[in-house]
Amino acid sequence: MERVDGKTLFKRALRRRCPVCGRGAMFHSHFKINKACSVCKVTFWRDPGEVLGAMYFDWAAAMVTFLALWAALAWLTNLSELTQFFILSAAAAAAVLVCYPWSRSLWTVLVYLSGGIERPPLRVLPGGGGHKESVAAPVLPASGGRKTTPLRRIHRR
Repeated sequence: MERVDGKTLFKRALRRRCPVCGRGAMFHSHFKINKACSVCKVTFWRDPGEVLGAMYFDWAAAMVTFLALWAALAWLTNLSELTQFFILSAAAAAAVLVCYPWSRSLWTVLVYLSGGIERPPLRVLPGGGGHKESVAAPVLPASGGRKTTPLRRIHRR
């Protein structure tokens, strides 16, 4: 599998596209991530714990929003601290909701770069006779020395 440069991967994350092929959409809607790419069939997130990594990007978005707005409110307004607290809390929560798909996309790119996302393996189907792609199945000791039928490799589509 060929590796793609970081700039291209970053663009794919911003467009919320598959990091492997760049064509399949990662999201069905703003909050619903697809389980696999519709084009190359890679599974985006295999483990439920992978969502924790994307939360770091959510936290960063909330903190940047909170700090920038806090500086603006503190210097430009005379609002009470309680009012500022509610405004800042609402803005940080909104930043997490707005940035949700991009944080998941960026984390998926990092999972891809670490080797956690690969193209699906070739499926091996029994049969195939005399095709060029066929591979003879190994002789298994449990089969009593009998040879099994040849197997054929096919890409999943």
